[in-house]
Amino acid sequence: MKRIKNICKLFLAPVVLIIILGCAAERQYDFSLNNTLSIFMINNENGSFFCIPLQYMGDYHVEKFDFRGGSILIGGYEILLKRDDVNIYVYLNEEAEENGSSINGFNRVYSEEKGKISISKMSEPLTVSPVEDDGKYVHCYIFIEKYLSNDDLIKIKNEYKKGNIYSQMSIEYDLVIDNEAQNGFGTMDDFELYDGIAIDPQWYPPNLNFFKFKYMQN
Repeated sequence: MKRIKNICKLFLAPVVLIIILGCAAERQYDFSLNNTLSIFMINNENGSFFCIPLQYMGDYHVEKFDFRGGSILIGGYEILLKRDDVNIYVYLNEEAEENGSSINGFNRVYSEEKGKISISKMSEPLTVSPVEDDGKYVHCYIFIEKYLSNDDLIKIKNEYKKGNIYSQMSIEYDLVIDNEAQNGFGTMDDFELYDGIAIDPQWYPPNLNFFKFKYMQN
């Protein structure tokens, strides 16, 4: 019997070691951004990335979008947004609902990935001329994506561990609207890095419905 007990102990030892090693593994983070609807942190099969959605809606036509650059500051770590390192997608709905809640009717009219343009149809004439007070509007949706490297993710985690959760985002861009150049546009916001779901998507305003459809479908 003593011999059998000793054998059992030998088999148990590796199991205990595996459990201890498992407890010591790196904690997994599921970051999101708190106190902002101007920028989102998203995970998909391709990795983790920031997405900045821009919207223009009315009885006018956004014919061109030129991204000039920007940055995202997470705690003390700055991520530069350069045109040759981001993805830009533009979708157009010529008959959108007044509150911007439409999901259907959007067509991709521009696609640029890391400086390479594959679709460029923004300047093409509208098929439906905007009419005042008809309850339909031209809705232009612009998505700017910045994918994160493993080094980016490590540094973001380190900022969070140090308690540096206060963050900022800023971008600059130029537009052409109804054949008129309108330069010097910009967007900026501050927010906090959060581990978990910071804002339940069901509470997003209706004008973010298409964003949810594109980026948050399971």
